[in-house]
Amino acid sequence: MADLLPSRPPASSSTPLAAEAYRAFFVARNGRVTGMVPVQAASLDEACFLARALVEGDEVVELWAGLRTVARFEHDGGSSPLS
Repeated sequence: MADLLPSRPPASSSTPLAAEAYRAFFVARNGRVTGMVPVQAASLDEACFLARALVEGDEVVELWAGLRTVARFEHDGGSSPLS
């Protein structure tokens, strides 16, 4: 039976890690969500960098990982990591 299971790649394999899926929501000052774009990133730091670059005008960008908000970015350069 064990012969039927797929084998795992060796630990020394150079297979790249899969990027995690985040979502960046555009939020107007009145709190209404005006749009969303998927963000693929290898780390939370990279996802924050990409989401911060999406801020335009007086909208706010909220970065989500699954059902959890992880950061919020504003046009004035302000940001707040959320826990």
